[in-house]
Amino acid sequence: MAQENKIAVTAYSTFGPQSFLELPPAFRERANDVPLLFEAKAVKAAAGRTGKSPAQVLLRWATQRNIAVIPKSNNVDRLQQNLQVTDFDLSKEELDEISALDLGLRFNDPGHYLHQPLRIFA
Repeated sequence: MAQENKIAVTAYSTFGPQSFLELPPAFRERANDVPLLFEAKAVKAAAGRTGKSPAQVLLRWATQRNIAVIPKSNNVDRLQQNLQVTDFDLSKEELDEISALDLGLRFNDPGHYLHQPLRIFA
């Protein structure tokens, strides 16, 4: 819907729950039992076919669907790898298989861990 209305979408937590597992309990409890995307069969298969890392496959999955990504890393090698995601394409089947991993979870949902009402239109 956003793209149909020419609204740019930026991915948040492109790699799934990994970064939330390092946070205090109130933030990480929802991520504890969520499978890591790097280990998903569809992601690993696409990585094997393309010769890219699972992270690069996940970034390409987003960018190939016209979603902007801002991956974070403190590691120079990973930062460089994160930029190398436009020299390959995922097949429609790979895109669909990775899309099917969606569990409908929102990890960065202030309404989940705030103990007071969230007035977003106040």
